[in-house]
Amino acid sequence: MPQLPIHRMSSPAQAIRWMIAALLLLAWMPAQAASLHWTDSKGAMHSLDEYKGKPVLVHFWASWCGPCRHEMPALTAWLKKHPQVTIIPISLDSSLADAQAFLTSNHFDLPAQLTDSAQAMGMGARGLPTTLAIASDGTIKARQIGTLPWEDPSFSDTVLSMLKP
Repeated sequence: MPQLPIHRMSSPAQAIRWMIAALLLLAWMPAQAASLHWTDSKGAMHSLDEYKGKPVLVHFWASWCGPCRHEMPALTAWLKKHPQVTIIPISLDSSLADAQAFLTSNHFDLPAQLTDSAQAMGMGARGLPTTLAIASDGTIKARQIGTLPWEDPSFSDTVLSMLKP
């Protein structure tokens, strides 16, 4: 198996940059979605297995996350324009009550659902917000850590094309 030529690097900093670049490339490669479980506002457990055969967006967020709070109005407006898209918004708040309070106080029409950081990290969420586009066959088509331009029509077209069955 070919090795990265780390031993030929001129400095440790250059070797670290190579390793980070390789990890970033791996993060964007399609992969099968791992097992993900979350709890809804009624205490029922759910998993990605319930959505087999259907493309979905999984969106990890938290009420204490500044970028998440900033992105939420655009995301909910986008979802109103695209009701055919199945989104699973999952909070990493410490309690469902915290997530529900944030959604209610800001009039966001999204379900309060909760998981823990281990579940989110298993899906590649290394920061918040994180959005995953998962194809109907369970392949992760895209993973984005950070806010997204939900208002941009070309971005919207890209997301919709990724979610076509």
